Amino acid sequence: MDASGGLQVMGEHLKHFPANKPASIDIAAPGRSKADLSVDVVGPSKRTVPFTLTEKGSGIFKCQFNASEVGSHVINVNVDGQPIPGSPFVSKAYNAGLIRVSDVPTGVVGQTCQFRVDASQAGEGQLEISINEGEVPNHVQVLGGGRCLVTFTPEMPKTHTIDIKFNGEPVPGCPFVCRVQGSSRVTVNLRHLELLPVRQPASFLIHIDGGGNAELAVSVRGPAHSTLPVKVTGNVRSGFTAEFTPLEVGAHTVLVEYNGAPVSGTPFTCKVYDTGRVTVTSMPKGAIGKSLQFTVDASEAGEGNLEISISAGGRNIPTQVHPQGSARFGVSFVPLEPVDHNISISFNKEPIPGSPFVAHVQSDPNHIVVKGASLASTAVGKSSYFTLSNVSGNVEEVEVNVDGPNGPPVPTQIKDNGDGSLTVEFSPRLAGEHRIHVAFGGTPIPGSPFACKVYDVTAIKVKEVTKGVVGRPVTFIVETMNAGPGNLEVTVNNGQVPTSAQSQGQHKYAISFTPKEAKLHQVELKFNGENVPGSPFSCAVMDASQVSVSGAGVGKVPVGRQTCFNIDTQGTHELSDLSVTILSPLRRPVSAEVWSVDDNRAMVEYTPTEVGDHSVEVRLGGMLIPGAPFVVKAYDVNKVKVTDVQNGVVGKPVYFCIDASQAGAGNLEIIVSVHGRNVPNYVQSEGNARFRVNFKPQESANHILSVRFNGEPVPGSPFTCKITDSSQVVVSGQSLKMSPLSRPAVFTVDPRGVTVTECVVTVTSPSGQSVPVRVQQGASGRYSAEFQPTEVGPHTVSVVMDGEPVGGSPFTCNIYDVGRVVVTGLENTKVGRPVTFTVDASHAGEGTLELVVTTGKATVRAEVAARSRGLYDVTFVAQEAIPHFVNVTFNEEDVPGSPFKCDVRELDAREMRHIQRKESKMVTARGDGLKQVVSGSWATFDVDAKGMEGEVEVKIIGPHGSEVPSRLTRLKSGLYRAEYRAAEVGGYTVSVYHGGQTISKQPFVVEVADPNRVRLRPGEQPAVGREAVLKVDASQAGRGTLSVSVRAAGQEVKHSIRDIGSGQYEVIFTPKVAIPHKVDVKYNSVPVTGCPVEMDVRNPAQGKSITASGLGLHQSRANKPTSFVLETLGHAGKEFDVVVTSPTGSAVPVKCYQQKDGNMLVEFVPGVAGPYTVEVLHDMKAIRGSPFTCQTYDASKVVIDELKIKQFSINEKIAVNLSRQNAGLAELDVTVTSPLGKNLPIDVTATNEDGEVIEFLPTVPGRYKLAITYGGEEVPGSPLTFVVEEEGMARATGDGLTAGQLGQPVTFKLDAVGLMGEPQVQVDGPDSVAKTSVEEESPGRYLVTYTPREVGLFDVRVLWNGREVPGSPFHPKIVDPRKVRVIGGWESQQDREGRLELSVAEEKKLVFDVAEAGPGKLRGEVRSGSNATIPCRVDHPSASRSRVSFVPQEAGEHLLYLYWNDLPLPGSPFLAFGDTMSSSSDSSRVVLRGHGLASARCGEEAEFTIDGSQAGPGSPEVTMSGVKADINVHLHPSGNNVYRAAYTPSVAGAYLLNVAWSGRQIKGCPLKVTVAAVADASRVVCKGDGLRGGVVGHEIKSFIDTRRAGPGELSAHCVGPHKTAFSELYDHQDGTFSLNVKPQEPGRHQLIIKYGGEHVPGSPFSLRIAGPPDASKVRVYGPGVEPGVLSLYQSRFMCDTRGAGAGQLTVRIRGPKAAFRVEMQRESQKDRIILCKYDPTEPGDYRIEVKWSGDNVPGSPFNVAIFDTQEELNRYVHSGYSPGSNKLGMGSEFYGSIYGGYGGQMSWRGSQVQL
Repeated sequence: MDASGGLQVMGEHLKHFPANKPASIDIAAPGRSKADLSVDVVGPSKRTVPFTLTEKGSGIFKCQFNASEVGSHVINVNVDGQPIPGSPFVSKAYNAGLIRVSDVPTGVVGQTCQFRVDASQAGEGQLEISINEGEVPNHVQVLGGGRCLVTFTPEMPKTHTIDIKFNGEPVPGCPFVCRVQGSSRVTVNLRHLELLPVRQPASFLIHIDGGGNAELAVSVRGPAHSTLPVKVTGNVRSGFTAEFTPLEVGAHTVLVEYNGAPVSGTPFTCKVYDTGRVTVTSMPKGAIGKSLQFTVDASEAGEGNLEISISAGGRNIPTQVHPQGSARFGVSFVPLEPVDHNISISFNKEPIPGSPFVAHVQSDPNHIVVKGASLASTAVGKSSYFTLSNVSGNVEEVEVNVDGPNGPPVPTQIKDNGDGSLTVEFSPRLAGEHRIHVAFGGTPIPGSPFACKVYDVTAIKVKEVTKGVVGRPVTFIVETMNAGPGNLEVTVNNGQVPTSAQSQGQHKYAISFTPKEAKLHQVELKFNGENVPGSPFSCAVMDASQVSVSGAGVGKVPVGRQTCFNIDTQGTHELSDLSVTILSPLRRPVSAEVWSVDDNRAMVEYTPTEVGDHSVEVRLGGMLIPGAPFVVKAYDVNKVKVTDVQNGVVGKPVYFCIDASQAGAGNLEIIVSVHGRNVPNYVQSEGNARFRVNFKPQESANHILSVRFNGEPVPGSPFTCKITDSSQVVVSGQSLKMSPLSRPAVFTVDPRGVTVTECVVTVTSPSGQSVPVRVQQGASGRYSAEFQPTEVGPHTVSVVMDGEPVGGSPFTCNIYDVGRVVVTGLENTKVGRPVTFTVDASHAGEGTLELVVTTGKATVRAEVAARSRGLYDVTFVAQEAIPHFVNVTFNEEDVPGSPFKCDVRELDAREMRHIQRKESKMVTARGDGLKQVVSGSWATFDVDAKGMEGEVEVKIIGPHGSEVPSRLTRLKSGLYRAEYRAAEVGGYTVSVYHGGQTISKQPFVVEVADPNRVRLRPGEQPAVGREAVLKVDASQAGRGTLSVSVRAAGQEVKHSIRDIGSGQYEVIFTPKVAIPHKVDVKYNSVPVTGCPVEMDVRNPAQGKSITASGLGLHQSRANKPTSFVLETLGHAGKEFDVVVTSPTGSAVPVKCYQQKDGNMLVEFVPGVAGPYTVEVLHDMKAIRGSPFTCQTYDASKVVIDELKIKQFSINEKIAVNLSRQNAGLAELDVTVTSPLGKNLPIDVTATNEDGEVIEFLPTVPGRYKLAITYGGEEVPGSPLTFVVEEEGMARATGDGLTAGQLGQPVTFKLDAVGLMGEPQVQVDGPDSVAKTSVEEESPGRYLVTYTPREVGLFDVRVLWNGREVPGSPFHPKIVDPRKVRVIGGWESQQDREGRLELSVAEEKKLVFDVAEAGPGKLRGEVRSGSNATIPCRVDHPSASRSRVSFVPQEAGEHLLYLYWNDLPLPGSPFLAFGDTMSSSSDSSRVVLRGHGLASARCGEEAEFTIDGSQAGPGSPEVTMSGVKADINVHLHPSGNNVYRAAYTPSVAGAYLLNVAWSGRQIKGCPLKVTVAAVADASRVVCKGDGLRGGVVGHEIKSFIDTRRAGPGELSAHCVGPHKTAFSELYDHQDGTFSLNVKPQEPGRHQLIIKYGGEHVPGSPFSLRIAGPPDASKVRVYGPGVEPGVLSLYQSRFMCDTRGAGAGQLTVRIRGPKAAFRVEMQRESQKDRIILCKYDPTEPGDYRIEVKWSGDNVPGSPFNVAIFDTQEELNRYVHSGYSPGSNKLGMGSEFYGSIYGGYGGQMSWRGSQVQL
């Protein structure tokens, strides 16, 4: 049993899919409709991804979406409001186009090559890397963060191709090319060049095996990248010698190239040193027993080893060296003898200048002198001596004591030498510092006590390393615990190999050296000059590069079969030094056996058991050999699956699928053949090693499909595909196209000799029903098909032969019924009187209707008018009084009753006069309301009764037969105005009556459409040169006319509209340039929702060749920066040239910026409108597409002709003329909004002189708004407003309805002549009410006056008899021109005579603060002294700033006229004077300072200073823009061209502050200013169950704590799928709040909580709201609620709560005491099905009550009888026998409950544990 009811979600895109490409999933929901499904696709950034849901049939629905983000997408699928099993699904989007490959090298045979792959931005997926189609192994090292390092070792000198795929898709730039050169013929030895002295020649040998023409290049580069001269001598036979002389200290790089490729071992780095740069400070004179110090500085000498030794009397003196950093050292020692000490210092074994140095140590002739090496150091257990000389007194007065490190003294012996000297002998037993006290006569001699460091060389332990590998560090450990103080010396090969030491903790050191040669290395360790135990020891060094691995076992290997590979040591090493480890893909060890082939070779055998990459690690002496670990790809051919192999038809592609995703890496070989000949096949990768293969058969025969994987046939291969030729099959018969309903339809299927085993014919009626078909095969092999239609309309006939449809199938057969053609209204008439009758064939099906009117003599002319589809009015006029016959046929069959007879008689004189009089007064109706109407809007038409008496009535019937309310008004002109609103889409009938009679024989038929129901679905991202498709779905919009325009950079793009049936259309166009294309779609001349659609067009050549892309190549705005991107493909910027030429032929300055990705951003500013030529050159050659034409437009140059009147009447066409002669080429967008808020149909007609006429027809009274944009920018004068009035209404006119000035009386007039009633006027400002007076000037004419007291947009309501006049409310703009202030004041712009300072031919800019001037725009005019008009430009950088700029062309006086909202500014016109010698300002000398230049806080004023005192005349202009808002900056002049700028931000974020001086940007601008919020939303804490979900109609609560977030405003808003939930915040007055949310509908809700305008952590919260509990939806089923036998009884039953909303499930069971045990459980917390069991142990009556939120579910309580025997059960079934004596209510009782809330919480009541 399928508990899910067949509900499931399928498709390969359910787990992962490519970004920016259409992805789809299939939803199986049998028995459901599209309305039962709801799907939600949410991207990584929590944004909803648009999708389309279509029905495929058989309960399968297709959900298609196109995600642009990379990452995890959550797909929620609900059916009937419940999640489908497995929902929500997580599918991961990836983008192979975001993978970047870098550092692809030029390789050398035998040397490791490496490159990097960065997939950090591409999402999750499988990365496949193949080199030379898998022939060359590669190793991938994961670096983390989606980045990896790929290495491989080329073995052949040829070009290597690198293919990289991500989830089966090639990454951009594939395949990559690595050129590999052979260098094995060239060898160099550079090891002796590791350390080189400066200014001394260095040389090395180059050996070349063989001859031939080749190029050898040697280069040496110094530390500053300077190239050193290299002298190369010799020949190929004897070799070459390269010699160079380094001249500076530092690292030098030696590079040897052979045929353009580096030779193995190069580039090599040698370190150059200069011994002469080692300096020593002067040597001070020393005294016995006192420390003597000096300093050695080797910071300028380069790298090397510094050796310092000090000797006296032929003995070495202990020395202390103290590193001081930067290669400086402090050296100290304690002299013990009064002799000269020799200090020897060498650098890299070379004595430094002045070495050896001499330190003079003097003695005091009057004091005892102590000398001897043992005073400084000695060894444990060794007899040590020192001498006392110059002893002049009694020997017994000499006292010598030696104290050990732990206190006990060391015995001493003193021997008198007889010459005034004494010898002291002692033998220390412990290591450590000993103190030697020497006193004479009780007084210590100078230097006493002496510190003697006693050491124990036998205590040093060395952990030897007996083996090593060339090029890899050899490390051994030395422990000096208990060895005492001293110097440890380590030398390898007598100092030929450098060593390094690293402390490993107290008294433990790691000594390392890196061997360069494969030979025995001698390691010697000395402690204080004595060999440590075991020193010297030997380390055998091996060369791992000599070990090679070969064989099939290190390539591609099959799973389950033994494989092997060989290891060759080249005779340089023992096989016992080798070790082999093989790891499976899961890092489990794989058993391997190593066999010795001979002394030099070994063979390794192993059997892989898993598919995937195996790691083969080969070690020599514990170290990996070069190339190891080797990556071995194990494959399993048995896991390759070939599916969907089906029979085919000649000429049609045959598809089958191959899934090798589980088979491992390998080569797939696919061969399709017929009669021994190969048939071309095409393989399409579907990602993850899945492929779809197709081939197109050309002959009718069995085709053999051979599929091999790594050369082995896959299971089932070869496959057989039967191919037939359906083109030979002929389907014929008249009934195949058309047939009457009354007769069976018959047609024939002729196979034409093709062998056919099965012929299947299916016929589907228009209603979707299957029509029975009888198919019979004749003796000739032909098939005869016959079916009896039961419906009128197109039937679909499908003919399938052996599983393949025949050519032309499915066919369409139109079934018609001539009996349904109805002729009505044909009556007898009189001569000369028109006869009109109706022929209704609308229900008869498709066909040809023929009608002929005849008499016995001739044919009579008849006029046919189509009223609607299949419905016709026929009119003819009889000229003779004889019978007329009407013959009507349908599809050449007579309709019932045909021919129809019409008797005609003569008219008398009175009837003739009456007809003439009646025709002259015939009633007519006209208007758009009788044609095409937009649903939801008012439709009107006029009825002209021509003055006849009689009542006019209108009756309108909707699509479903119900009457639509209408309103009929008589106008002053005598016409009747009918109004109605069509709410539904479909056909309406309008009947007009006059005097109770219809004015026409048939009602008017009106088609009502809804453009808002038109849906647009763009296809995949279009590319240049390829067809782009936009699908238009008007199936739900009703009948209408579709019009489309496609534009790119202001130019029309050729397109076509394809009708694909059922109201579906495709807009097809082919882009020529890679810029966004705008597609504007109108339905019945009304723009559809979402228009215009902007479709980004990509350039297929991008990434493959040098391209330029961007809107700046094709369209730009005048005087605004425009840009485009030049993709350089890694070429240097100096290789490119960009030339921009204006329409006049002059050059335009161009700026080029290097981007982080290596591309270039090109920017220029076009000055005037017109076509600009953009040339892009690379190496003086034009790139693809160059030169480009950039159309520059200037919306300010579009001129709208002023209308003389702005008040019109209903149905009076309004026309507006505009000219764009000097505006350039751009998109012109026009919208007209009616008083009802609807967009009206408009007609835009081009004139001869770069202009257009815009026309529209108003149909309702009120205010209309005409908005015009050019290139997306509003043109001057837009929007225009028009007042449309009804006849018989009062009319308000005058300037006071549109504009006014603060504090000045404003007037307008009201015309109500001839109307009864009185006026009412109310004027409201933004924050005030204006006092208004109304005076009657003459009867019916009024003057209204009001005085505004504030600036802003006012509301003026004018009513007549309580009803607003047309256009009311009016919105005049009240302004104050006095508040338009020039930044910096007029004084800063004027000379001493009060005139504006101008410079001829230099642009003058004036910046104005208009923040307080009210709603309006600044306008300027400039006239020179010769009365010539100078072009004046006005820009609006922000809402509070306006900028006037103009360029004077002549010297002398000028007049500047300035207007604000067409009102002159005080002082206008302003006098200006132009001077050719006017001083100019210097913006580079403006200084900015202050904290407000860097940071600010919301709600707090920040300020900074603009100091232009040194910049000359000018004024500042400041703008501050951000992503969320702009900030007004107020300037306050302080004098001497110094300004204080202040601003108060309200929104936190990053802003750009731009400061200009006299129109020129100040250096360093724009500056980034960070505005911090006062409130910190990130510190708000939200908690509670209300943040997870709840139940409809119940309050859900949560708690919000803002105490740590600072002051701010807290807001909460909760929105459901269709309704807003009631949200209430309760303030506890302590910084905490309670939030109560009461949802009104079930489904996913979004709760948004903001603090200080910013989201709090976790916001928006996703709430899952369940419906209210509904016990009737709970189902209880299972054997546990049925009677049964105890021994066989199964007590389980299921409680299915799906669809029952949130609630608590209570199960109560009563039965025999202690006779049962109850359990309740479910699989997961989200499961809505609960399993119950009670396991009865005794027979009896059991009562089971199941309740949901306190209400019994259907069937509850359940009475269950359980019996001992089957016989008792049978008796109960037949007679109702009770199984036990216990009565109900006397036994035990169990009571349990489960809460089934939407979140899946579970609770128990009773003694059961909580699940």
